[in-house]
Amino acid sequence: MDAQPTVSLKRAFNLPLLTFYGLGTILGAGIYVLIGEVAGLAGMAAPFAFLLASILATFSALSYAELSARFPVSAGEAIYVQQAFGIRSLSRLVGLLIALIGLISSATLVRGFVGYFQLYVPLPEWQIISLLVLLLGGLAMKGISESAWVAAITTVIEMAGLLLILVVAGENLQQLPEQLPQMIPGASGIALFGIVAGAFVAFYAYVGFEDIVNVAEG
Repeated sequence: MDAQPTVSLKRAFNLPLLTFYGLGTILGAGIYVLIGEVAGLAGMAAPFAFLLASILATFSALSYAELSARFPVSAGEAIYVQQAFGIRSLSRLVGLLIALIGLISSATLVRGFVGYFQLYVPLPEWQIISLLVLLLGGLAMKGISESAWVAAITTVIEMAGLLLILVVAGENLQQLPEQLPQMIPGASGIALFGIVAGAFVAFYAYVGFEDIVNVAEG
């Protein structure tokens, strides 16, 4: 089994910054991008789909917390696999899969952002995507500290947006007691299938903890 890397990275994160870094991914992907997809599958039982996904994600999150405490170095899962099995090729494969997941996640978030951006600036989709990828790529090249601060600021904006929705739509919450019976899933297979399918999609929203362990050394 290989030893842990002897060269350490310069620390640029503190606990609040790291928390906002992971929370931003959860809010951005789960609330602003995927909520429509989950609601399309689970209907009015969408909250239960998110609840089921959060319960399932908790087991992974607790495992990651334990592993990141034992191996507080960059690369996350690739390091954990290397320490567990001592097979460098398997560790490389996991690292490549993580990079692939990152590309897919980035593409999903960018596509989700386009819909919101076009409400204010009616530019073609390809122009918005190209500009955003260039800006974010340049930010990533600038450094992890700058990227984390931008992520933290974006997270605060996302949270403010959700609070604004609660304020604007606050009167509709009075109808919740009347609508609650329709939200509770029945015993029919269709309802349960919708919740499970919605939870499968919603689970993607909880990848924020994976982002945290991948920069645990940063």
